[in-house]
Amino acid sequence: MRRTCASLVALLLLPCLAASPTTRKSDDKPDVSPRLALQKKLGQIKFSSIALEDAVDYIRDVTGANIHVNWRALELLNVTRQTSVSLQLNDVSARRALRSLLDEAGVGGQLTWYVDDGVIEVTTKELADSQLITRVYPVNDLVMEVPNFAGPRFNLQSQNSQTSGGGGGGGGGGSSLFDGGNNTQNGDAAQTKTQRADSLVALIKDTVKPEVWRDNGGTASIRYFNGHIIVTAPRSVHEAISGKPE
Repeated sequence: MRRTCASLVALLLLPCLAASPTTRKSDDKPDVSPRLALQKKLGQIKFSSIALEDAVDYIRDVTGANIHVNWRALELLNVTRQTSVSLQLNDVSARRALRSLLDEAGVGGQLTWYVDDGVIEVTTKELADSQLITRVYPVNDLVMEVPNFAGPRFNLQSQNSQTSGGGGGGGGGGSSLFDGGNNTQNGDAAQTKTQRADSLVALIKDTVKPEVWRDNGGTASIRYFNGHIIVTAPRSVHEAISGKPE
């Protein structure tokens, strides 16, 4: 009888024991995507000569994002955990606040951040750009050839010569008012798809950090292939091309 009661108690407790890890896990905060966290609006930020580390901790706490600061890299630019920062902003995104905070830390805009494997990494621009990254960008819409359909031409001179020839019937052989014949007049020849792609590549090289490209003695490369441009370049170059932080 005692054995039967013990077995019954064990069966009753088993679901509770199995459910207890799940119950504890529900108390954990869900992982927050760095990009979603950085889009979060912050009502008001009012930092008055506080330590940079405390300011970063505040943004980490209100967004729930994983933020790692490479303090060793920052210290090479004389930026430490205790570097004093002041910042006052209203109704801005966490992304904008973080950018302003790093600018406020000084050193002429030499600090930056990027997202790596779910973590917002704060470091120096030099270190962030030390690695070449390859990205493929679809550009077919930018380089596609648009057919040049020649419309009918209004041949006023031909029409005048017909109407000034006296009365008479409408004898044949005259040209139509709208000459839709085989008109091959195109003015300047339209660029081919390859030429458009070459122009796009040249534009990027001329406007996005010209010094980093191989043509100018740098290490970055860019080429066009089958409706895409393939770029191997530092992180900041990709940010400039895509228009958003990496």
